[in-house]
Amino acid sequence: MEKEKKFSKVKIAVIISVAVVFLCVAVFVLVLVLKPGFRYKVKSFFNSEKNEVALTAMTAKELDTEKVEVSEFIKWENVSFNQSMMLVNKEYTLSDDYVADISEYKTTGVMMNSCMRDDYSDMSLDIIDKFDKKLFVMSSYRTAEEQEEISKEQGEETAMKKGASEHQTGLALDVYITEFAGAGFINCDVGVWVNENSWKYGFIIRYPQFKEDITGITYEPWHIRYVGFPHSEIIYKNSLAYEEYIENLEIGKFYEYDDYIFTRQKGDEITVPSGCDSYVISEDNTGCFIITGKR
Repeated sequence: MEKEKKFSKVKIAVIISVAVVFLCVAVFVLVLVLKPGFRYKVKSFFNSEKNEVALTAMTAKELDTEKVEVSEFIKWENVSFNQSMMLVNKEYTLSDDYVADISEYKTTGVMMNSCMRDDYSDMSLDIIDKFDKKLFVMSSYRTAEEQEEISKEQGEETAMKKGASEHQTGLALDVYITEFAGAGFINCDVGVWVNENSWKYGFIIRYPQFKEDITGITYEPWHIRYVGFPHSEIIYKNSLAYEEYIENLEIGKFYEYDDYIFTRQKGDEITVPSGCDSYVISEDNTGCFIITGKR
């Protein structure tokens, strides 16, 4: 009789344990289904859908290249000189004489860097087509004076000091949709989609998850930053912070990725790959230029 009672208690304990485990799994699955932001964060933690891409690094001797003065290179018909690759943070601040290449986005009153208007338009239209929702811009370009005022009002722990904010370049946008802004942006389908797909339009999440020790900024799912192709794809698929990406590009080396070849060069005379259909050259705010050729 005693053995039967003991066995019965063990059986009940096992049943309860199984029920608790089943309930926990069910709750976890339910949260994954109902909370897109939580689902995205879990997926990002395990890096399940990103395929790391490898770059082929070469020296100038291994390629057909030519040396040219920067002042002459930017005059080539197939060369676009823009600001897309500027690294801006507390260490690499903008000079007092920096002037952003700013223009109005359509007739919205939103001012942004001219190099990204078309790509942002394409992304916005695709969001409308896919979700029937409109993407809005909460904050875009700021003058140095505006950034200084915001920094004084909010403190440097919340807002970057003058010269250290990407908003002064017009390359950064704080985006949202109705009812989902700021940290809550990731809790909607559009927010998750932007975090997973904005790279296809040349944008990156500038302050990604798990990179706070590098960027110095906690995860900001709403803050997108334009860098252009193929850099946005490489950064996204390799789960890099922008600081890491710039640091990994050795000065003078050439990198090949799909139809692109790019290099980080220093000085007034640069070495560029020959025979590309088009080129983009941008300062990176570390004293170098990044030249991206598309073949």
